[in-house]
Amino acid sequence: MRILKLFKKHILALFTAIVLIVISCNADLALPTYMSDIVDVGVQQGGIASPVPDTIRAESLDDLKLFMSAKDAKAVEAVFSKANKNGIRTYKGTEDERADGGKIADIMSLPETVVLSLNQGIDAGSMGDMMGTSNEQDNSTAQAMPSPEQMAAMTPEQLAEMQQKAAAAQNMQKQIDADGGKITMKSLRLGIEGGLVDQSKLVEGANEMADKMGSMSGSIVTQRAVTYVQDEYKAQGIDPADVQNSYLGRMATTMFGLCLVSLVATILTGAVASRTACSIARDLRRETFNKVMHFSPAEVGKFSQASLITRCTNDIQQIQMAATLFIRMCLMAPVMGIVAVMRVLANHTGLEWTIAVAIIAVSAVVGVLMGLTMPKFKKMQSFVDRVNLTARELLDGLMPIRSFNREEHELERFDKASLDLMTTQLYTNRAMSFMMPLMMLVMNCITVLIVWFGAQGVSDGVMQVGNMMAFISYTMQIVMAFMILTMVSVILPRAEVAAERVEEVITCPTSINDPVSPKLPAASAPRGELCFRDVSFQYPDARADVISGVNFTTHAGQMLGIIGSTGSGKSTLVQLIPRLYDVTGGSISLDGIDVRDMTLSELRRRIGYIPQQGRLFSGTVESNLKFAGDMVSDEDMRQAACIAQAEDFIAEREGGYDSPISQGGSNVSGGQRQRLAIARALAKKPEVVVFDDSFSALDYKTDARLREELAKNVTDAALVVVAQRIATIMHADQIIVLDDGHVVGTGTHEELLHNCPAYLEIAQSQLSAEELGLTQEEIAAVMEGGER
Repeated sequence: MRILKLFKKHILALFTAIVLIVISCNADLALPTYMSDIVDVGVQQGGIASPVPDTIRAESLDDLKLFMSAKDAKAVEAVFSKANKNGIRTYKGTEDERADGGKIADIMSLPETVVLSLNQGIDAGSMGDMMGTSNEQDNSTAQAMPSPEQMAAMTPEQLAEMQQKAAAAQNMQKQIDADGGKITMKSLRLGIEGGLVDQSKLVEGANEMADKMGSMSGSIVTQRAVTYVQDEYKAQGIDPADVQNSYLGRMATTMFGLCLVSLVATILTGAVASRTACSIARDLRRETFNKVMHFSPAEVGKFSQASLITRCTNDIQQIQMAATLFIRMCLMAPVMGIVAVMRVLANHTGLEWTIAVAIIAVSAVVGVLMGLTMPKFKKMQSFVDRVNLTARELLDGLMPIRSFNREEHELERFDKASLDLMTTQLYTNRAMSFMMPLMMLVMNCITVLIVWFGAQGVSDGVMQVGNMMAFISYTMQIVMAFMILTMVSVILPRAEVAAERVEEVITCPTSINDPVSPKLPAASAPRGELCFRDVSFQYPDARADVISGVNFTTHAGQMLGIIGSTGSGKSTLVQLIPRLYDVTGGSISLDGIDVRDMTLSELRRRIGYIPQQGRLFSGTVESNLKFAGDMVSDEDMRQAACIAQAEDFIAEREGGYDSPISQGGSNVSGGQRQRLAIARALAKKPEVVVFDDSFSALDYKTDARLREELAKNVTDAALVVVAQRIATIMHADQIIVLDDGHVVGTGTHEELLHNCPAYLEIAQSQLSAEELGLTQEEIAAVMEGGER
């Protein structure tokens, strides 16, 4: 893609943006996990995150050890400190060991569940099942008394042991009766102390109970273990509300910190993206405009002025927007999606298939919309070009449009161009307006799907509510990331078209270039010597020459006049002098050097060119007359204005030389505009001054005075004057008559009157017979091709 090539000079910015995006995405995607913890731990578990308490009474820990194997009891003993004077032991192990699924948490969870049940009291049958013996067997064993013969055969030690067990059984039964017929931890201790209960049976019974609970054991055991920890804290005098508030406070602080990190990273990412995109647009605009400034009229005609304006403005703006979106969205979406998928896969919920369903649904929606809108997006830029072109033509031709009463026609033409653009934009906008509602429908349906199946998991005890909420958040992030990519994929093609159009301008080969080995005129070379040698020229893609076989030489202090009918090639001929076009045959030399062997800057420094339309620039009179640069002094400016007969009306303007000039010189008359354009060319003191029909807007009196001042003051430069009026060039040292690109006459005014029918025909249309100084017979003879 051409868009990606624009980032070659901004690799560091891209790397910085990626790092910031990774930080922002991780911070954002950590929030659902903390939200899940708040629901599952902060609300449901009262802020107790682990089955392993921070502090525990020594006797409570001893009770738990009754349901642990020797190895597990030793591991638990190692992570708790010795009891203090209040009999409290403190956890000193690692956080990983006490976390959910950690080693110590797994060891203590089941014993805590059993002890909690015993503290609440359980029936004797359940206790017998837990110990692996039936209640009836225990009762028959406890009540079975040996016969007198058996007692007589017993040793004193056996009799004492029997009496001790009987007493223990009696005490245990009394405690059970006192607890409402329930076996509690107190009665169980009495049984263990009296030798009635085997600890190994307790461990086996607890494990069998966990096995019977099956897949539900993890959730239920954890919740029961947390309840035990809550009761333990109460027994120690710790308020459960304080524990919960402390946990919620920590979570809130952590989440606020993550939000702050995400905010800062997002702002920095936006700053990097904006700066990078603006830099790309600035460099593109500079490069494109610089290229356009080196275009000859051939390249300008190839693209058209309206298209070049669109490419330098609207197209580059599209590229700038795409560059910003690429950094802020194209880079963010994959990172966001990958991190979210990793977090989803880390928590096995069994709902991962819903993500695939969501992505398939989003792909279907976006695929249909892109298929409908992409062809229209590609046409949109050409319609923008046409609107710009039409608007430019209307504004430039405002006067003739009004003169010929063509306002309605031109408005209809502009409405047609605008309507095409509007219709295309409405179609794409209406189609794309369906995207967000459809995306929201997909996302909401996926949310319902997750809640439906997640609720079953919560009901079965294999999932907690907070986990389901976190899964919904992660799924939405994944869907949003994919949706962002698809939305950007709709915007990028339009930017790709814009980049292609800009690239066409930048890579367009220019027909007028500086020579590889430039030359300069020798110091002894004559100044202002302009020589045409068998010059021919043909426009690009034309079939025939518009100028052929032109030869002449003029020197400084001389005036060369060029005249001919409309379309004879006069303007084309003089445009070859400053190399607006290059000759296709023959050569043009200035001061003895072929103009193609000079650098463009050196050549054009020596030439003052006044085009047919003397276009001025917005600024002041002074800024326009000093357009050539610092080389023009105030004295040169005033002298040039005096020669061009512009000093009088400049003095009359408020501010004089500091008076404002509007764009194109729209706030001055046509004659004033031409005189300022002539003064601008004369102020740089060129070697050759080319007047391309630059006197057409001047009255005869001003024309005569201007030519008189030129002859008097501009003696060190050659004057090349293209004119339609005989009076403008009749005093020239040499006059060239062009007809259909060919030179049909060369000489002075008097010579051409007698030997050039084409010149005489033009003169007859402008001068009377007295002014011509020819009789009707002489005129007839010349027109017939004779010479008198």
